[in-house]
Amino acid sequence: MKTILTKIGRAIRRRLSLKVLIGGRVGAVAWGLSSAGAVAVLIWGIKTVAIPMLMLKTASWGLWGAGVLRQFQLRKAALNQADREANGDRNT
Repeated sequence: MKTILTKIGRAIRRRLSLKVLIGGRVGAVAWGLSSAGAVAVLIWGIKTVAIPMLMLKTASWGLWGAGVLRQFQLRKAALNQADREANGDRNT
């Protein structure tokens, strides 16, 4: 049982990285927008910025999701390429 969990853990760590979890550059922008919203709430209060905050959070979550999907696809392609090169299948 322990070896199965170890193999699953290695596979997850291999596919996911910090860059994928953050979402790359697009994700970093989304995190910045989200923090700007938090600062706006601290400065002006939630009643003043409620509607703009909803719009900002929706946009930042969308950007973050797009960034994560993009980074995951790039990482997956790089890992597949590395596997092909390791196995000697360079033409595929």
